[in-house]
Amino acid sequence: MPVFDTSFDYKSDKPAKTKPDADRDSPRLRSDHELLWSKKLRSGVLFAPTAPPARRDGYLIFTDTSGARHWYGSDAITSSHTTWLRPKALVDAIASLNETQRSRYLNQPYTIGSSMIWPVRSKDRPTMNTARGFGPSGRLIADRMDLTLECIRRHYTGEPESPLTSVLNAYADFFALFDGFAEFVDFFHLQDLVTPDYDEVRFYLPFDNFERSGAPATTAEYVTYREAALEFIAGRARRMAKWVLEHHPEIEVRR
Repeated sequence: MPVFDTSFDYKSDKPAKTKPDADRDSPRLRSDHELLWSKKLRSGVLFAPTAPPARRDGYLIFTDTSGARHWYGSDAITSSHTTWLRPKALVDAIASLNETQRSRYLNQPYTIGSSMIWPVRSKDRPTMNTARGFGPSGRLIADRMDLTLECIRRHYTGEPESPLTSVLNAYADFFALFDGFAEFVDFFHLQDLVTPDYDEVRFYLPFDNFERSGAPATTAEYVTYREAALEFIAGRARRMAKWVLEHHPEIEVRR
């Protein structure tokens, strides 16, 4: 019987000998993405991103009703920022963690609750993955999914621009697959990051309308951020497990 395990660490799944990257290397993660995101949209269209026979041809590909093909890649949507060398305040905040905190927050397993797919096209750079963590937009988003989701919410509602406006517009066809912000949130099991009415995002840290870096600036902020992120990962994993149980009784669910 196939198994869907929300506690499985994809970093342990066939890592490359040099510069391992679970989003690139793990066959199990790619298979889990296929499982989770192959479902009907409210429009009636079956969204079914599938792995091509040869890995060199792409990660996941969705062929729409017109026959056009769309490529997707995997990305971790939470970060411990342990490899970040700046801003200095973030580096200092992590350095000041005590041993108990370091054990809890650093080098966590990479599980499905922390993984997402984003569209990728060679003509549209940066991708969502890149824009969330690098360059001017990356400084303001700092790989945080709560801030990313606020940008996506504004894209759907037509509110003032956000740090990700350019990349969201470049990939507008992907976001147009969903019937608004609420369907996007439900489809990807992101409900724990929004209010019940979907009108507002629940931020990990107090929100300042993108006036400062999205990275935690003190040890206290870092602890608050990581606790919120870990809670989000656990809650999202529970939602995923429930969905698989309801829609795929042929699959064993482990937690």
